[in-house]
Amino acid sequence: MPAAAAMRGDITYSGRARRVAVLRCLVAALVVTILLAGLAALIFWLVVRPKPIDYTVTRAVARHFNVTPPQPDDATANATFYLTLAANNPNRRVSILYEWVEFRVLYGEGEAAQLATGDAPAFAQPHRNETRLDVRAVARSVHVGEQTARELRHDLAAGQVGVDVRMHARVQFKVAGVRSRRYDLQAFCSPVVIGLAPSSARSFQSVPCDAAIS
Repeated sequence: MPAAAAMRGDITYSGRARRVAVLRCLVAALVVTILLAGLAALIFWLVVRPKPIDYTVTRAVARHFNVTPPQPDDATANATFYLTLAANNPNRRVSILYEWVEFRVLYGEGEAAQLATGDAPAFAQPHRNETRLDVRAVARSVHVGEQTARELRHDLAAGQVGVDVRMHARVQFKVAGVRSRRYDLQAFCSPVVIGLAPSSARSFQSVPCDAAIS
């Protein structure tokens, strides 16, 4: 009996030892995988050295801008915005594929009112390239609050209006023929001050944008 008990103890110990050894191998493999992934990411960064994409509103014109007299819950705005956004890709090895691009023109602080929307066609941007997107964003009988209507009419009377421009795009990055997963790219440009006189387009001041990728 003592010999049988000792044998069972040896078997139990041997089983535990094997499980510990397997666990150690798994942990070691995980650590090696993490280190290799980190090394690959470091090598990729050293080779590619990705730089942020720069976005700038270089032109903004508003035509046929008008607001109905502010009446409770019944004021509307109409306008056509002609925007040019310069997208500068300074990277030597990274090109960008834009699957779709949307634009919104917003007015007001805090919860800004959306005045107009527009879009740009899909395109591929090579490395070390600046692409200019010409966008037509239309506001057609857009309902605005009484306070917003009053402020818009004040700006129209003053001859210029300040808006925010938001760009939202779905993009992929391409390096040496390999495409990344899809990302959401957003750019926020503010304030974009648009003169309403016919000659004001020549004196427009370019507005740099803040961009984020998620």
